[in-house]
Amino acid sequence: MKNKFLVVATLATMIFTSCNQDKLVDAPTDKQTKVSRPYNALNYKELVPMLEDYDKTRKPVLENALGYEDTRMNYFSIETIENYLAYVKTLAKEKGIKVTGINFVSASYPKGMHGNENYQTMVFMPTTEINGKNINFDPVQSSKGNVVTVKQMLASYGYNWVYDSKEDYDARNEPNELVKQNFKNRSKRNDVESGTSNFGNITPPYN
Repeated sequence: MKNKFLVVATLATMIFTSCNQDKLVDAPTDKQTKVSRPYNALNYKELVPMLEDYDKTRKPVLENALGYEDTRMNYFSIETIENYLAYVKTLAKEKGIKVTGINFVSASYPKGMHGNENYQTMVFMPTTEINGKNINFDPVQSSKGNVVTVKQMLASYGYNWVYDSKEDYDARNEPNELVKQNFKNRSKRNDVESGTSNFGNITPPYN
């Protein structure tokens, strides 16, 4: 009975979080938990030059091109991130797929989407190892014995994803007739769920 209650509570939390815009939530604390400093944690003499380099090399170019400052921060609550990871890992485990990481992919909101049109955002894409490389895959559309990549799913909607490998990137300007045909037929294709995630709070803009 206790296990059933925990499952129901977890699902309820995931549904509530996914249906509401991200908001500030205090991170839970556990005095018994002891952790070591991550290998990729920065010192301030590493962090400050990185921020300054962005200010000098990216910010002016984007402002000149767009006419305003683009998004600099993407906020997702701890609960949202934990729920997403739990969701992806659970689906992948059920299908015998090992999740190796998460790619944070740059995108921007088109007109009429999420109320922040033309502002940059980030999309979460889970990865698994395929032929020795960490490749974006879709845990929703995959099945046991059949890993479906995000590249495959995007191609079926007429979008040519070229960032999984150097070979794909080098061939990015070569025509892909199947992708072109799927692009023409995108409006006729049924929408399906993906294993990617988005819809945090972005700054700018300041609402």
